Order: sequence, then structure tokens, then C-alpha cells
Amino acid sequence: MRQNIKRISPFRQFISVIFALFLREIKTRFGGRRFGVFWTFVEPAVHLVIMLFVFSFLRARMMPQVPFELFLLTGIVPFFLFRHIATGLMSSISANKALFAYAPVKPIDTYITRTILESVIYTVVFAVILFVFGFWGGFDVSVTNPFGAAALYFLLILFGFSFGIIASIASTIFPSVKILMNIILLPLYFLSAIMYPLWIVPAQYIEYLKFNPILHLLELFKANFFSYYPLVEGINLYYPLGFELVLLFIALALYRIKRLDLAAKS
Repeated sequence: MRQNIKRISPFRQFISVIFALFLREIKTRFGGRRFGVFWTFVEPAVHLVIMLFVFSFLRARMMPQVPFELFLLTGIVPFFLFRHIATGLMSSISANKALFAYAPVKPIDTYITRTILESVIYTVVFAVILFVFGFWGGFDVSVTNPFGAAALYFLLILFGFSFGIIASIASTIFPSVKILMNIILLPLYFLSAIMYPLWIVPAQYIEYLKFNPILHLLELFKANFFSYYPLVEGINLYYPLGFELVLLFIALALYRIKRLDLAAKS
């Protein structure tokens, strides 16, 4: 008699792998660290408190249109999301190397899983801090254009995904890329208008800052979040979107070339 073997479709197999990896990542991220969840909320909160303390004497003059606390929050958390995705993907291959012995598990699955995990974590962090500001702080935390803000939030996630894949593959060839990544991300934090409004920067310096695609995405995110957010001339979606599409193409092309090496060398 011929046995009827029930075959799983490639899509269902992919979803099963992602779900299993997701549970494993959660356990790795929080299971062995007593204060793992606590630190996830504390890191952006500490940055927020420090920035509020440092710039408290300037907030009324710099931010007449938008509460300075919310201005910082809508810059810090999305940037941390991008940063943690980009840096997390660099270690996702080595952290899951034993799993590549199983045929259904591919290196791209670990990239996708870690991106989903960081996105869920920082979305929850963002929502919780917004709730605290709205419920206990008395701020108006309603989003002017939820769909526009969500789309830009997704573009930041996709940017971190593309950037992280390129850095991950490059680090397998040049290990010093991990150090270089941290060197790049630090000035990027200060050049993305997170702790200061862009409109107070002299015009001649803004022209240089606008080469940073993250700056455009964060400014547009804030413009969709707040109803009276003044966008500086030259901030647009076309530049970061074009930059991101090229970055994503490079990331996927590199992965296609190196996918076998990633699984074999890890």
C-alpha cells in the first residue's frame, strides 16, 4: 500500500520556521536575563530623561509647536529600533549556526525573525511610554496621520533590515566591520535631529545633514505624528525611499551570492 504523505507547503514551512525561531529568540533575549524586559524599557527612558534634563532650559524656545518630551520620544525610540535591528542582524547568523544543519532553516530566516522581534519589542516600548505620557503626563498623544506614521515606521524597520544584512555579510569577511558599525551609528544618532529640532540648525549645515536618509524618515515620521510639525524645506520621502530601495537590492543580492557560505562558515 502507498502511504499518503502529507506535504507541507513552502509558505507554511516558512511560517513554522519563523515562529519557532521567534520563540527561541524571545527565550534567548529574556529567558536567561532577569532584568532583560526591564532594561528594554529603561534604555530609551534613560536617554529621554537625560535629554530632557540637558535641554530643559531650551525646550520652550526651541519647541513652541510640539511638546519637547514627545519630540524626543518620537526620535529616540524609532532610531533605537533601527539601530537594534541593524546591530542585531550582525550576530543573528552566529547565534543560530547550529540550526543551519536542518534543511528548512536558512540564514535569511534568522534575519527576518530578529527583525520581527526587535520591531515587536520597540513597538510595545513606544506604546507603553506613550500611554504613560498620555495617562499620567497629561499630553495629547493622538497621532495626526496614523497610516503615514506607520508607513514611515515600517520604512525605518526595512532600512535597519537592509543595513543589517549588508553589515552581517561584510562582518563574515572583515570582522572589524562590527567595530566600524558602532563607530558609524554613534554620530548618526547625533546627526539625525533626535535631540534638537532641525529648524534651529543654520541653513548651511542643514544641507549637509540632509544627506542622512534616517534624518528624512524621522522628520517625516514626526510630521505625520504631530499636527503642527514644521518641516524644513528639502525634507522629502523620495530621497530616503530611493536610497532604501538601492540598499535593499544590494542586501538581497549579497545574500543570494553568500547564502551558502553564511550557512557553511557559521
